[in-house]
Amino acid sequence: MTRRSAQHTSFVLERRFAAPPARMFKAWADPTVKQRWSDCHADGGTTEYSMDFRPGGREVHRATLPNGKLQLIEKTFLEIVPDARIIFAYGIEADGRALSASLVTAEFHADGPGTRLKLTEQLAYLDGHMDLDERIRGTGEGLDRLAQELAAPGQ
Repeated sequence: MTRRSAQHTSFVLERRFAAPPARMFKAWADPTVKQRWSDCHADGGTTEYSMDFRPGGREVHRATLPNGKLQLIEKTFLEIVPDARIIFAYGIEADGRALSASLVTAEFHADGPGTRLKLTEQLAYLDGHMDLDERIRGTGEGLDRLAQELAAPGQ
C-alpha cells in the first residue's frame, strides 16, 4: 500500500527582460509562442499541447520524456490581468502517478523600457516525490528561453 503524504515548499525567481510588459504578457498568452519557451523538458517529445488562455481556461501538455515516461501537465488559469499578472494552478503526472500540485503567480512590473518578472511557485509534493532543485532549474531554463524568444527578430 502506498503511503500518502504531501510536503509543501515554495520558490521565487526574479528576472529582468528587455521587452516591455505588453510583449512579455503576449509571450505568455500566445499558445504557439508559449509552447516554444515554457516546456521545462525542452528535449521531451510533445504528443499533445493546447491552451485556452482565459480565467477558468486550461493548458494541457502531454509528452514522452527522454527516459520514456509519459508526462502530463494540466494547468487551470485562475486570474489574468493583462500586462500585469497571471495566476494558475497545475498538476504534474508521470506514467499516471501524481507527482505535485502547484500554484504559480507571475507578476510583470515595468522597469524602464523592460520588465521585471517575479514568479512565485507554491508546491505540494505528493507521496514522497521531491524534485525542487530540478523544478527551479527547469523553470529557470524556461525563462532563459523566454529571454531568447523576446530577443528574436520580429518578436
